[in-house]
Amino acid sequence: MATRIPEAVIEQIRGAVNITDIVGQYVQLKKSGRNLFGLCPFHEERTPSFSVTEDKQIFHCFSCGRGGNVFKFIMEIDQLSFPEAVVRVAKLAHLDIDLSGYQLTSTPKSTVSPEQKAMLQLYQAAAALYHHILLNTKLGEAALAYTQKRQLSSRILDAFKIGYAPDENNLLLRFFKEKKIAFDILRRSGLFIENADGTLRDRFVNRVMFPIKDAHGQVIAFSGRALTVSDGQPKYLNSPETELFNKRQVLFNFDVAKNEMRKAKQAILFEGFMDVIAAYRAGVKCGVASMGTSLTNEQLYLLQRSTDHLIVCYDGDQPGMKATDRVIGLLREDNRFQLNVVTLPKQLDPDEYVDQYGAEKFQQILKNGLETPVGFRLRYLKQGRNLANEQEKLAYIDAALHELVQVSSAVERDVYLKQLSQSLEVTYTALTTQLQDYLVDAAVAKRQNNRQQTQVSAEKPQVHQQQPKLNRVERAEQGLLSLYFKEPDIRLALQERDDFQFVHQSYQQLYQLAKTYFERHDQFVIAQFVDQVTDDQLQHLAIEIDLLSFDENTIDAQFQDYLRTMAQAGLETQLRQAQATLQEASRIGDNDRLLDTLQTIVQIKKQLQPTNDSSVG
Repeated sequence: MATRIPEAVIEQIRGAVNITDIVGQYVQLKKSGRNLFGLCPFHEERTPSFSVTEDKQIFHCFSCGRGGNVFKFIMEIDQLSFPEAVVRVAKLAHLDIDLSGYQLTSTPKSTVSPEQKAMLQLYQAAAALYHHILLNTKLGEAALAYTQKRQLSSRILDAFKIGYAPDENNLLLRFFKEKKIAFDILRRSGLFIENADGTLRDRFVNRVMFPIKDAHGQVIAFSGRALTVSDGQPKYLNSPETELFNKRQVLFNFDVAKNEMRKAKQAILFEGFMDVIAAYRAGVKCGVASMGTSLTNEQLYLLQRSTDHLIVCYDGDQPGMKATDRVIGLLREDNRFQLNVVTLPKQLDPDEYVDQYGAEKFQQILKNGLETPVGFRLRYLKQGRNLANEQEKLAYIDAALHELVQVSSAVERDVYLKQLSQSLEVTYTALTTQLQDYLVDAAVAKRQNNRQQTQVSAEKPQVHQQQPKLNRVERAEQGLLSLYFKEPDIRLALQERDDFQFVHQSYQQLYQLAKTYFERHDQFVIAQFVDQVTDDQLQHLAIEIDLLSFDENTIDAQFQDYLRTMAQAGLETQLRQAQATLQEASRIGDNDRLLDTLQTIVQIKKQLQPTNDSSVG
């Protein structure tokens, strides 16, 4: 019978990994002071508040409050149970530790509903079936020949789990009916079309199937490429949006590319699935594609967590250049990314370029063919203009100079002005004079706009969201626990107080857990301690307390001050209760109870008088 993973094995794994190496596979981290910071993977934010403290081997988000050790991070990010997270960490760290003899399954806390889980299983099964049909059946022979013609080797077919949906009498529907899958799950999955009479039929037929995965690598949708294109049928057919799939929040190949982005320190944005796959064939694995829509803020946030350098490599034809221009417009005022553009020659798309020129040339153009957004815009504005015509030439110069108005660097403006002067045969002086006029106009317009915004802002009621502040008692409790965690003398002093208790239940629970922890450990290690704290809120609280600092020269005074504050809080509670009793006794005319309560109130008020006691014990 399988047993739980022993604590010694867990500690062996935790001690052998560096949390920054594991978290860094999910979050782009940058050094700031003693810690590393990045965008929190558990909620959307623009300013990094997610911290990794390497010397303590913990993570903590100062915004949403989540925190823990390396196992907790993997549990949260991948929705795994604790034993499964231990296995995943060992695997991510390439540790050669045999965990097969231990109980590795338990129920993780999941945000996925049972219905969503059933749909996820449906998609994994459909992907496996389509992949099998393509590679191993007579039904898939024509589709397999098509993929081979498109230079998709068996390695690529396996890597992307590409499959084939045949036109074979609702094969997928019959497959799931045999497995007795509930009708409502089938209907909601997006894998089928509902007929007028309420029956279902396969959505994808006679199409090469490209699985679309979420950031964790789970199939959540498909894009099917028609094997034979006919009138009225789209070349590509995507899954409809479902409870699992929102195309605004998904990037094709992101599950694989996110780690490659961190290694390459860049992401390459392509237009379509085949472009991403062609780049992968050419050894470029940090490529992604949006889901047939303009780039969204949700997709940009996904990219931002992995890199701050974005390269746009859309098709070299006119629609591709127009789409590239839209991305530049979207990110013009956005400082999240260093943005570059690569435009392939002869209006080729990446798939065609790799086929014609090979992997090495493709890698070279991605490295050496980088263009700035302004450089691309100046070239794009020139498209379709007859510069031999004076009117069109003047119109281009006007558009180009207005583009340069938005360039903040004087040196960068100067580079482009010299290029324009040479290519258009217009004097540098004339261009700079005209540009200065436009810069003045832009500055005036900006000041007016700022005044208008200030006026509108002043007229609106200001709403500020503030984090709840701790009262003096909670601050004392946190300070005392911080001392208890780290100072042996404080631990001994508290243990000698048999009747000691924290005021609030959460701090008392942490105190009890810490007492048990110190029965087996001499030193406090927060990354080790949190494994014994099963409640998420208590885990977060423990980490916040551990991150507190204190003056090591005044530990004794701090200890006594915290105790006094907590004792005073208890007396104040007793005083309020006694005063309530006094009012009740007075109301009903109970003189004996009235006198007793008055004496109690006097005694409590005496105890509330400040004392000069300042010794530990």
